[in-house]
Amino acid sequence: MAAVRVPVDRDLSIDFARAFCLPIVVLLHALQMGIGGDPLRAFNALDGFEPLAWATWPLMIMPVFFICGGFASITQWRRLRGHGETVAHYVRIRAIRLAQPVVALVAAVGAVLAGMLLAGVDAEFVRTFAVRLAEPLWFIPVYLICTALVPTMSWLHRHAPWTAYVGLAAAVVVVDVLVRGLGVPVGALNWILVWLFAQQLGFGLRDGWFARRSRLVLVAVAAGSYGVIGVLVGWFGYSHDMLDNLNPPTLAILALALGQACLFALAQPLIRRMMQWRPMLGAVFVFGVYGMVIYLWHTFAMAVVTALQLAIGLPFPPVLSPAWWATRPVWILAIAVVVAGCCLVVPRIEARWPKPIERRTPLAVVIVWSVCAVAGVGVLLTLGYLPWRNGLLGWALVTVAVVALITGGPGRRVSDDSVRAEARSAESSSAARS
Repeated sequence: MAAVRVPVDRDLSIDFARAFCLPIVVLLHALQMGIGGDPLRAFNALDGFEPLAWATWPLMIMPVFFICGGFASITQWRRLRGHGETVAHYVRIRAIRLAQPVVALVAAVGAVLAGMLLAGVDAEFVRTFAVRLAEPLWFIPVYLICTALVPTMSWLHRHAPWTAYVGLAAAVVVVDVLVRGLGVPVGALNWILVWLFAQQLGFGLRDGWFARRSRLVLVAVAAGSYGVIGVLVGWFGYSHDMLDNLNPPTLAILALALGQACLFALAQPLIRRMMQWRPMLGAVFVFGVYGMVIYLWHTFAMAVVTALQLAIGLPFPPVLSPAWWATRPVWILAIAVVVAGCCLVVPRIEARWPKPIERRTPLAVVIVWSVCAVAGVGVLLTLGYLPWRNGLLGWALVTVAVVALITGGPGRRVSDDSVRAEARSAESSSAARS
């Protein structure tokens, strides 16, 4: 096969990692959607499923998303800063890109759920189903907060890298001790602390820290990281299921992130060679372009497939039964078909959004509206995709925040050079789409 020239300012191994991890996340969410009982209810089908619990040690790949996100984010921030851009501008464009896709998604899923209710589907089932569908949204506010802190964490990475790493790790330890040892309800802090640590690892990956280490050192650190997880599970009562350690994240996820960063660094030379193949590059490009659509809209696909199954009258086999496993390929294929349709339609809908007005928006204003977007998604996470019980409030908060961020408020216009710099930034990094 003909070799493909890799742009000098882009590491396609990062695109590969995201493309590789995305189907795993979607597949896991699809398998976790359990529907059953009399009356029907939605629940986690894989809760307590031991084979999956042990499989999460290699397959819990959410840290990879934040590691790659850190790599892409610090690259974009440095590029924008080099063209004279401000922190406010960076945070503003990141908040728009993360929050804007949520607006149409919530409206679409809400419409499907409303149709279920109008068709006479049990309201309590719809409520539990709506909450399950909303769970993947946790990524949006957490990732928004982490990327908004990139300028600050980038400064720390430059001037005091070990202070940043050790400080974040120590803070996670303190939170875990308070939660597990003293029962203090502060575990939610780790939603930010653990993922900031993973993002910081992405900074180190970007600046070649891992590449400068010998393979022996990387293997030793990776083995030590998994060893720490073993100690936490065997001696300190942490769950052996990394999904349990994800909500909220614990020290086990932090150790997993460090181990995955080392393993990824070991695999990077091979991945870069693989990315010279046109078929591989094409597949990664597709996942890069449509990554955000696939991640968010697979929940809409599950809503559509479930609604059709209810309308047709097809039964829901008992979860984890032979019949349930036998129907999973059809279930997953049906979701994939709907997602493929979304990839064709959703980008055209999103293209109708107005472009951000070219103004210098004050940082305080950007922060206020970003917090508003985070709060809106938080309401949706708590109550699910429901057109009642304040679900509409969550959607309205996100929508108003996105519109406000797009308009930018009063301020002087951005220079043409800055606009062109941002255009080049958006085009040169598919990671900036997510």
